[in-house]
Amino acid sequence: MLALSKVLLVIAGLFLILDGIFIIAGIPNIVNPAWSLPCPLVLILLGAGIVLFILSGTHHKHTT
Repeated sequence: MLALSKVLLVIAGLFLILDGIFIIAGIPNIVNPAWSLPCPLVLILLGAGIVLFILSGTHHKHTT
């Protein structure tokens, strides 16, 4: 689960960088031009990655 969350976070991060470039260049959203930037699908990926990261972190707590 930790590996999946890292993959989702990396993909979402790369797409957010791309969305930032699109915002600066004035290019509309590629998926649906009516949507704003950053793309809602990218934000869903980012949210899923964060939730999985938190859940996997609580699963692997260290005992002292």
